[in-house]
Amino acid sequence: MSAKNTIDERSYEYLVRQFETIFHSSSDGIWVCDGNGVVININRASETLNGIRAEDVIGHNIKDLVARKVFDHSVTTRVMATGRRQTVMQFIPKTGKYLLSTGTPSLTEDGRIALIVVNERDMTELNTLRQEFEKSQQVREKYRQELSDISLLELERNDIVAESAAMRRILQMALKLSHIGASNILVLGESGTGKGLLARLIHKNSARHTHPLVEINCAALPENLLEAELFGYQKGAFTGADEKGKIGLFELAQGGTLFLDEIGDMPLPLQAKLLKYLDNKEIRRVGGTRSIKVDCATIAATNKDLKTLVAARAFRQDLYYRLNSFILQLPPLRERREDIAGLVRFCLGEANRTYNCARTISPRAMRSLQEYRFPGNVRELRNIIENAVVMANDDQITEFILASIDEQDPGGLESFPRPAATGEGLAGKLQAYEKELLLEARRRCRTTREAARRLGISQPSVVRKYKQYQIG
Repeated sequence: MSAKNTIDERSYEYLVRQFETIFHSSSDGIWVCDGNGVVININRASETLNGIRAEDVIGHNIKDLVARKVFDHSVTTRVMATGRRQTVMQFIPKTGKYLLSTGTPSLTEDGRIALIVVNERDMTELNTLRQEFEKSQQVREKYRQELSDISLLELERNDIVAESAAMRRILQMALKLSHIGASNILVLGESGTGKGLLARLIHKNSARHTHPLVEINCAALPENLLEAELFGYQKGAFTGADEKGKIGLFELAQGGTLFLDEIGDMPLPLQAKLLKYLDNKEIRRVGGTRSIKVDCATIAATNKDLKTLVAARAFRQDLYYRLNSFILQLPPLRERREDIAGLVRFCLGEANRTYNCARTISPRAMRSLQEYRFPGNVRELRNIIENAVVMANDDQITEFILASIDEQDPGGLESFPRPAATGEGLAGKLQAYEKELLLEARRRCRTTREAARRLGISQPSVVRKYKQYQIG
């Protein structure tokens, strides 16, 4: 044997040892199969991951190993079928492991598969983490739903009707704010939507509920009296002042909640004093020189557009931003008609108990109430029901309610638009008016049946007229 051959053999042996070392030291499993799927070799990591011995699989076709359930399916067969690299997730029953297997073909010059090299990576821990994450998400969703159910139970205990999704969201937000002890809450909404009720709900369910809730309507008093009511005054502060002085509402609300209703009507000088309190939690009585520390939550409410007032310099911008840390926008009753039936039943039961009556309401009257626009919102509904209970001549209050609605909204078309005068003939004007009424009914009514009741025509007529005027 020549020296050259000896060197070549040593080089070959060295390369083989190198390959064997790399092949078996890999922490990933490695399989080598021929183009027909027969196993040529596997490394030690594959033996461990699959719970097998190399001698038991080398020389066997991969399809036979799948049939023997060594693994649930094979990436090698996919590579053989497609001729391209493939990746699959395998489950190994014997070891209980999940393996991410990638098969890569080695092709001959004429495009045939010569070898398939499969790399296996243990994904068991990652898969377990994924399953645990999904499980925690399910638990989280379950707790979220349970908390939501608890919140709704709290609403029922507080005698609040909330069947509509919009109202439930608002009330659940209010409960959350009360539970975390939030302050500087701004409640917005039209007159009569229940802003005061929402403020009482927040206070009642907060950690401050053992301390007083003090309410004041900022629009009900002139500026000088409002300042004295809010901040109190020292003796002799002004003509007619009590000789002993007087404690203000801020001090009365110590540890509790101060509810400032109609904050949009607060005079600008008082807005500055309110802002100072919100900044440093200190007040000074009228005519006084000493600052007094007061710790109370503040809830402000208004039916006005504060942004418009800020633009008109009728409301301080810095106070607006200080007050609206948390905003709760109460929808008007006409936008939550799902709540009307529950509110009617609640108000009727309350009035019956108050006046020792047993009044009832018919489905016809209930439908009419659900179709009415309620410009005065919940306050108007409560007044209608209370008046009906007191003034009706018998226990059935349907006719009294219908008369009350008709008096407020003759024909059930209150605030429907009136057509502008045009040079058209009478027929054209009538058609224009009819179309505007139909368009308004389409916007405000959920169904054609509801529109028919509001317009006083049949449901087929509504459908036909919608089509006639191309109202979608």
